Amino acid sequence: MKGSFATTSESIANGAVFRLLSALRAPSDRLVLMVFFFSLFCLDYLPILIEGQAFPTIPLIALYAIACMLRRLGADAVLSWPDYMLLALAGLALAHPWRHMGGLVLTLLGLWFCMRRDARLAAIGQLSLGLACLELWGPVVQSAVEEFLLPVETSFAFLTLSHLGAFELIGNAISGAGGHTIVVEASCSAFLNVVAAALLWLSFLKIQGQAASRRQWVVLLLGVSWIVLVNTARLNLCAWSMESYMFWHEGAGVAILEWLLLGGLLALFYFGLDDEYRSRPQ
Repeated sequence: MKGSFATTSESIANGAVFRLLSALRAPSDRLVLMVFFFSLFCLDYLPILIEGQAFPTIPLIALYAIACMLRRLGADAVLSWPDYMLLALAGLALAHPWRHMGGLVLTLLGLWFCMRRDARLAAIGQLSLGLACLELWGPVVQSAVEEFLLPVETSFAFLTLSHLGAFELIGNAISGAGGHTIVVEASCSAFLNVVAAALLWLSFLKIQGQAASRRQWVVLLLGVSWIVLVNTARLNLCAWSMESYMFWHEGAGVAILEWLLLGGLLALFYFGLDDEYRSRPQ
C-alpha cells in the first residue's frame, strides 16, 4: 500500500515536470502573455500590497479580467513574430525604475492589441489601455482640465448647501457662516474615480464575455452618476463644519465613503451587467 502511494506520487511529480519542460521548450502564446502580465503585476502592484498602501481593488479586478481572456485563449496560436518582439521589448522596459513605465508599456501594448481581429487579444488590449489610463493618462488629463473642472464640481456641491444655510461659493471654494472654508483641490475631484469606474465596468464586461450595448452604457452612466452623488455628498459634509470636515476628510469617514463608493459600483456592475441574474425568475 505504501509502495503504491509512493509510486503514484512519483508518477504525478514526473508528469508535472514533463509538462513544465514541454511548456518551456515550446511555450504557448497564452503562457508567453501570462508571464508578461505576471511580471507586470510583480513590478507594479505587488509592492503596493507589500507596503500596505491603498489596496488596488480595481486594477486587480482588471488583471483578473485579463487572466480570463488568457484562459479563453487555450492552446490557440494568436501571436506573430512582431508580437513576440514587442512583448520582449516591453518586458525589458518594465525593469526601468521610472514609476510610470508600466503605464507607458501598457499603452503601447494596448494600442497594438486593440487593432487585432481576435476578440480575445482585442479585449486584452482594451483592458491594458484601461490600466494605463488609470495609472498614467488619467492624472495627466486631470492636471490639464482641473482649472475648469474643479469649479464645476464645487458648484454641484454648492447647489445643496445653498438651501441649507449661509454658504458662499467662491471659485472652487465654499465658505460657511462660521468662517469655515474648504477649497476643492485635485485630490477631491471625482475625475479619477470616473476613470476607475470605467475600467471596472470594462472588466465586468470582459469577464462575462459581453459586448457594449445600450443597456451596458446605461449601467456605466448610472455608475458615473453614483460617483458624482457620493463625491458631492462628501464635499457637502466637509463644508458643513470643522468637526464634520475632520471626520469625513481626515478620520473614519474617509474609509466609510470609499467602501460606500466601491460597494455601490461593484453591486451595480455585477447585477446590472449580469444577463443570467436578469433572466433568473424573481
